[in-house]
Amino acid sequence: MAPDLAVADAAATQAGNVPAAKSAPTRAKSATRDRVLAVSLELFNERGIDRVTTAEIAEAAGINEGNLYYYFQKKEQLALALFEYFAAAALATADQALGDPAAPETYAAYNRGWFALMWDYRFFYRDGGALRAVAPALRERLIELTRRCQASVRRVFGLMRANGLMRATDEEVEALIANIWIVSSYWMDFRHGGGWVIAPSDLEWGQRQVDFLCRPYLIGR
Repeated sequence: MAPDLAVADAAATQAGNVPAAKSAPTRAKSATRDRVLAVSLELFNERGIDRVTTAEIAEAAGINEGNLYYYFQKKEQLALALFEYFAAAALATADQALGDPAAPETYAAYNRGWFALMWDYRFFYRDGGALRAVAPALRERLIELTRRCQASVRRVFGLMRANGLMRATDEEVEALIANIWIVSSYWMDFRHGGGWVIAPSDLEWGQRQVDFLCRPYLIGR
């Protein structure tokens, strides 16, 4: 599923990050750029960032390769641009408003939200080695994103403890968060032995691995 880039741009406008009004030529450029990013995400998700050429991206976007270079001169720039949307979606997932903090279903839904994000941006999870080669500048941005998302998960575990749904020391919570991140980051590659084919049905398998990590600390499970 490609991100709704137009909606993301609208949200940025409301936040004051981009001008509220655009001229017709500017809108056309923005639409083309968004289309390039959408088809790039789709192709990267399907085949891997290192297995897709800029010529294929241009063809899928309905432009010639020379026009593509006007927006993105290399795949590193595409990866960096897509990361901005991925980061925004990850933070929205991490910081989402929770329902009843005393209901176990609230936290099950929170976990499902993470796996929906993984599917929408699966090449970020699956193609770690290729991403580091194509866009080494992502490393520092990913470290900061991880820090912010883990802080939100720490908040959620705090709510679970406060509502009698989880029994864990602060040290155990920190270890659990670290292990969840390791499993969440690498289960796709492990699941297929380094292959590139992954289906929505695989999300249930990955979600169970995270669930098994949490179970020893859950009360009533």
